[in-house]
Amino acid sequence: MSYVVLARRWRPASFDEVIGQEGVVRTLKNAIQMDRVAHAYLFCGARGVGKTSVARILAKALNCEDGPTPKPDGSCTSCTEITRGVSPDVFEIDGASNTGVDDVRSLRENSQYLPARSRHKIYIIDEVHMLSTSAFNALLKTLEEPPRHVKFIFATTEPHKIPLTVLSRCQRFDFKRIPTDVIFKRLGEILTDEKAEIEAGGVQAIAREAAGSMRDALSLTDQVLAFGGEKITAAQVYAALGLTQSGLFSEVIQQVIDNQPDKLMELVKKLFDEGHNLKRFLEGLLWHIRHLILYRTLKDPNSLISVLEEERRCLHEQAQHAGRLRWHQIFDVIARALDELGRSPYPRLVVETALLRLSAIEPLVEVDDLVQQVQRLASRLESGEKIGPPRHGEGGKPSRGRSSPSGSGSQEREKYAEAFQPRIPPQQETERKASPQKSSPADSRFPKGWKDLVAVVSKKKPSIGSVLNHARPLEVSPEQVKIALIPNSFFADQMKNDRNKRDLQQICRDFFRADTRLVIETAGEDAGPTLSEAREQERKQTEDGIKKDSTAHPAVQEAIRVFGAEVEQIKISKGENS
Repeated sequence: MSYVVLARRWRPASFDEVIGQEGVVRTLKNAIQMDRVAHAYLFCGARGVGKTSVARILAKALNCEDGPTPKPDGSCTSCTEITRGVSPDVFEIDGASNTGVDDVRSLRENSQYLPARSRHKIYIIDEVHMLSTSAFNALLKTLEEPPRHVKFIFATTEPHKIPLTVLSRCQRFDFKRIPTDVIFKRLGEILTDEKAEIEAGGVQAIAREAAGSMRDALSLTDQVLAFGGEKITAAQVYAALGLTQSGLFSEVIQQVIDNQPDKLMELVKKLFDEGHNLKRFLEGLLWHIRHLILYRTLKDPNSLISVLEEERRCLHEQAQHAGRLRWHQIFDVIARALDELGRSPYPRLVVETALLRLSAIEPLVEVDDLVQQVQRLASRLESGEKIGPPRHGEGGKPSRGRSSPSGSGSQEREKYAEAFQPRIPPQQETERKASPQKSSPADSRFPKGWKDLVAVVSKKKPSIGSVLNHARPLEVSPEQVKIALIPNSFFADQMKNDRNKRDLQQICRDFFRADTRLVIETAGEDAGPTLSEAREQERKQTEDGIKKDSTAHPAVQEAIRVFGAEVEQIKISKGENS
């Protein structure tokens, strides 16, 4: 007799044997008990989560000789025929092979006839999303008002591909991925019944690799049993499935934290020589780092991490070896490497350079930690304490972010520069305020009275005042006001307007109380500066001076020396320029 694989042998035969889909099962059982069974159902979900199995059980429940009942006996003629797939009244149709409108027309014509022996004619269409648009349209009328003896059960992994007109005519059930711990428990029961033994770590690896699919878990178990016999170790499970043992992920991460590039390269060489799939290695490494991030961030992440108790302890301990930002930094680099791996013909080089990059870049430091250290440093300086070079392990040297894969380093520097604003000692502040304010050096570059004239014009006619701020004064006197504007510029065009000219000339005459003549010429930048240019130059000189004074402050100099920082930005508070 030929061997029947575990996935078929342990397929659920009743609602009570279905695992991980409690909501769906409860609803269907209640619908049968209350005689509220719909004429069309749509079962959606990932592969191997029980969609087709529940469809068969529902067919048994409706056609059982003792039914309809939520607990079909499984031994009557109807139930056994459905189990064997030979029932004349239950049709299992592969949507991928019967996609045309002619197939649906045949189904529609056949549905008009009464069942041969059973209570209902039941059509189970798997991967229904593969039907063509015309086939769906041909099915609509029958689907909306089928004969009383007909039931439709559709199953699909891609419900978004099904037309809304079909979705609206079905009761939809979404099947969840089965939790890893539920698969782990079920595999233990099956292995006990099969009189086979696999170490708990190996069963956990199978359950995790199944990714929520019970059918995949059973298929992997079959593969492992064929590889190792009746008593199998966790190491044999990893070897049979081509997986990397979780202990190796811990070793890789520890060598990254300890900055051991030589050992990292030896590990990659070992993985490559042993034929490991490097893509799956990086995927497993990403999950390991995800666990570390959760243990470093959450108070109780155990409900989100499905591993054995011993692995939990190791993860919790390793998570404390670095800060949250460091784990996120490592995750980003590995995620980018995994993305690049799919496009590169040299997977080993991608993995090697990713791990070497992690060894080379400096760890990111929390901004709050930096601010606290700087504040402590400033406090010690103000108290007159003499500070020497930092001892090894004290403070450390944070990353300036140039090697950050996500570019967050520059943001860290900016936050640091903005957060630290050195205070000027009281004596220096008093001297600064008491010092006489010097006249602006820009005043000597303009004819006498020009700035006053521009101020008057700006008050009376702001639009013309804006023009004068960008004009180059050639002569300013009661007899004549001569200005130059850059040819074809916006401001030159403004003064082509006769009304603007008349208004400006009148304001000039009122200002000088004379019959002042207005002359407007065109000239290049060599004709002299404008008030706008002079103010911009003064502003830049002021900022440069403040930046120079600020960076010369002892506290800032000490912060630059201790933290290896750079001054990114200087912010001038209100009143600083007064």
